[in-house]
Amino acid sequence: MVRHYRQHYQKLPDNLKLFLMGHALMAFGNSVHGLLFNLFLREAGLKEGVMGSLASTTSLGTALMAFPAAFVLERFAAKPLLITGLVISALCYIAQVLSSNVELYALFGLMGAMGLAIFNISVAPFIFRHTHPEQRVYAFTMNSAAVMGSQLLGFMVGGQLPDVLQNIFPSLLTVDAYRYAMAVALGITLLSLWPYSKILRAPVPKLTHKIMGGIRDKDWRMMGRLIAPKISIALGAGMIIPFMNVYLSKRFNLGSASIGNAFGILQLCMFSGIFMAPMLVNRMDRLRFMMFTALLSVPFMLTMALASSVALVLGSFFMRGMLMNMSGPVTSLFEMERVKEHECLFASSILIFCYNAAWTFSSQVGGWLIESYGFRSSFVAASFFYILAVGFYWAFFRKSRTAVAASASIPAQAA
Repeated sequence: MVRHYRQHYQKLPDNLKLFLMGHALMAFGNSVHGLLFNLFLREAGLKEGVMGSLASTTSLGTALMAFPAAFVLERFAAKPLLITGLVISALCYIAQVLSSNVELYALFGLMGAMGLAIFNISVAPFIFRHTHPEQRVYAFTMNSAAVMGSQLLGFMVGGQLPDVLQNIFPSLLTVDAYRYAMAVALGITLLSLWPYSKILRAPVPKLTHKIMGGIRDKDWRMMGRLIAPKISIALGAGMIIPFMNVYLSKRFNLGSASIGNAFGILQLCMFSGIFMAPMLVNRMDRLRFMMFTALLSVPFMLTMALASSVALVLGSFFMRGMLMNMSGPVTSLFEMERVKEHECLFASSILIFCYNAAWTFSSQVGGWLIESYGFRSSFVAASFFYILAVGFYWAFFRKSRTAVAASASIPAQAA
């Protein structure tokens, strides 16, 4: 298996290798921020409802940027988009964690998410157009593996970093230890500027149609079929994912170091699952793979809702994360294959917009549900939406599992 990956990696263009390096550096800082931010808010005395509101604000920022981006970003080269998104997101998230009130947390979180949206919209089309069709499953998988490997390091280091800072500075309050740990880690994301600056930039093709004319020409029927399961997954994930660190802290009284270790093990499980994905996809078509991983994750979510054993809950936490994330690269490729090549960036933008708009709503509702009724209700609701997503995939794509849009066989050599 490692030999296959090494062979495929060696065949990747230099632009894609530089992108993978930068994405890994960026993921490190963002993983520390994601691990510690809710714990920081809890230490500052804020409740789950406020956490849900801030999580929904972040998703709203992504949605607000993704929607207009769908109509204008196809007129820009990928390299400036990657650099612009990186700089905006890193600086705004640093400003967020150094702020001192909820309003500023929300404002900078909104702006940081908008910057991150510019970056994320470019990822799938960038990989798609830099690879041959036979490389794409491995290329998408290597991108996810690079991110998750970096996140694994981020969770392990990030969970320990507040304690390290307090040992160095004994007078430092816990809330400030969280704050400065996130700021340091987010600063590391700016190191991604080096590999992204080395990416070769291609001239932007001149589009002959106006924006509104281009909108009318899109395949909205196919777009709707891709959007429906995307929204369902987002509604389920938004109910639980933003609160998993608080869930482990509040229900089992785990500290930041233990939670960081748990998230690190989760990343290791997801890393292993993603590496196995191409071999599993070769044994079944992509649609069945996506459906099976979503369905198999449901029992583990229900176990987290009902079990009282920390070992059983952590085991379920690891398995659910592995199953859903190992299908992520396959889902991205599945979506890109079902739209025309020149519509990939538009489709990526619209799907990110819909996903984050749904996440905005569900994380707000999830925070309210948890604060009012406990964590069990949110896990049950998430399970329902995952099952609904599987139903959408089966209803829309079961008769056309092997039919994909025509795609270029010669990858781009510049971005």
